[in-house]
Amino acid sequence: MLRFFIKVLLFPITLALTLLVAFARFFCLFSGMVLSVIAGAFFLFGVLMLFIGEWQGFIGFSLLAWAISPYGLPGAASWLTERVDDINSMLKAI
Repeated sequence: MLRFFIKVLLFPITLALTLLVAFARFFCLFSGMVLSVIAGAFFLFGVLMLFIGEWQGFIGFSLLAWAISPYGLPGAASWLTERVDDINSMLKAI
C-alpha cells in the first residue's frame, strides 16, 4: 500500500524526466548531425592554416573542431542524458 502511494507521488517526476530525456535525445541527435559538418569545416580551415604556416591557428581550429565533434560536447551531452535516463529508470523501478 505504501509502495502505491510512493509511485503516485513520483509519477509527475518520472513524467517530467521522461519528457526531458526524449527532448534531449532528439536535440543531441539533430545537433550532432549539424555540428559534425561544422567540425569538418573547422578542421579543414585548420589544415589550411597549417599550409599557410600558422601552426597556432591549426591547433586552435583543431581543438575547436574536436570540441564540437561528436566526441566533444555532444558526447558529454549524450552521456548526461543517459545518466538522467538511468535515474528515471530507477525511480520507475520503485
